[in-house]
Order: sequence, then structure tokens, then C-alpha cells
Amino acid sequence: VVPDKEFIKRLKKDLKATYRFFIPLLCGYAIAALLGKFLFEVILAYGKFSFEDAIFNGLTIFTVFYFTIFLIYLIACYIMSLVFIIFDFYKTMVSDHGYLTHTLPVKTSQLIWSKTLVGVFWQVIVNLLVGLSTFLLVIGHFSDIPFRSFLIEFIKTINLNFITYSSFTLINMIIEWFSRPLMIFACIAIGQLWKNHRILGSILAYIGIYMASQIINTFALIITNGADIYLKYNNFGYSGYMVYTAIFGIATTIIFFLITNYILSNHLNLE
Repeated sequence: VVPDKEFIKRLKKDLKATYRFFIPLLCGYAIAALLGKFLFEVILAYGKFSFEDAIFNGLTIFTVFYFTIFLIYLIACYIMSLVFIIFDFYKTMVSDHGYLTHTLPVKTSQLIWSKTLVGVFWQVIVNLLVGLSTFLLVIGHFSDIPFRSFLIEFIKTINLNFITYSSFTLINMIIEWFSRPLMIFACIAIGQLWKNHRILGSILAYIGIYMASQIINTFALIITNGADIYLKYNNFGYSGYMVYTAIFGIATTIIFFLITNYILSNHLNLE
């Protein structure tokens, strides 16, 4: 994809179209995280100074209840982020609104990449916000949390160089940010081949692709001896599986893009 002026313009428009969904969601999460930090500090202060037990117990119960709701909200943020990405793609690419989208002086491949990059952008923002909220929660209490001992024990468990592990994890995370929306885009595109049952076709396509990928990954896990990593601490098996995961992720991401581009370019029917 050559980032020409029309592509940049489309990218900005897609970003503008989605931020009205994401900003309220992320602002709500940020406010909830700040309130969680406040409650966390208050409960620790009450515990240290041993104020009235009735107040402490009541505050503890409320804090536990709040963090349960907060955890649900955290999960909802990830789910709704994906829902917003899917909704925008479906609305602007294959619904009635698609007539206008596909008359623009932009190639279909560029439209798909624009949607994908916007999806990746919001996934990164959500992950950064979650990371910052976690850091905010524990800041000021690092001495009370055995990070160092936990990290050392974790490295011993996987029997893998920490830099190698971190590098593969980051690479696979980035690949997943691209693969996740493109897989759904491909399923929506495949659903367009079912003239009278497009949504059903998309759902069945997703189930089929997901099951196929899980079967392939299971065989790969066995072949690389990755299934025994927690029992035998097999360094080669673990690193081998991570290499496979990266290659498989890149390959499937390319395939998902090609499927989406081919169907939307040659078999799109908006009637």
C-alpha cells in the first residue's frame, strides 16, 4: 500500500469516525481506574492506622465489590473495542453505506489497510491505558511487591532467556493486533458470498477459521514439544513454538488480507 494523499485522507476520516465510540469508553475506564487507585490507597491507610473495624470492614467489602465491577469493565473494554472495529468495517464497507465508500478514489486494498491500521491504533491505545492503570495502582508500593523474585522464578520456569522471551512476546503481540481485525474482516467478506444469509455466513466462516487454526496450533504445539514446557522445561520446544506462532501469525494475516481484498474487489454485492 502506497500512502498517497487519498489514503492518508481516508485514514484520518476512519480515525475520526471511530474516536466518538472509543473516547467515552476509554475516558470511563480512566475515571474508574483513578477511583480504584483512591479506594486502594484509602483501604491501605485504614489498615495501617487501624481505625474503627466497622468502617474498615465496610470499606473493604465495597472496595472488593468495586474492583470486581472494574475487572468486568476491563474485559468489556477489550470486547467493545473489537465490536467498534467490526461495526465500523461492516457499516462502511458492506452495508448500504458501502456504496459511498467504494466510489471514493481509493483502492479496495487501501480501504482495508485504513480500517486495519485504525483498528491497530485503538488496540494499542487500550493496551497502553490498561498498562498505565496497572502501574498507577501499584505505584508507591513497589517495595511491598516481590517483582524481582517473581521475575527470577518466572525465567527459571520457562528456562528461556528473558530478552528472547520478551522479544518474541512483543513480536507476537504486534502480529496479533493486525491479525485479529483482519481475520474478522475476512469472515465478513466471506459472508458476502452468502447472498441471503450474509451475517450467518460470516459467523460460520469465523467458527470454521477459528477451529482450523486451533487444530493446526495444537499439532504445532505437539511437534515442537511445547506441550511439555512446564514439565520438562524444554527450552527448544518453547522457543520453537514461539517462532512458529510468529510465522503462522504473519502467514494468516497475509491470507486474511488477500481474502478480504479479493472478495470485496470482485464479488461484493451491496444489494
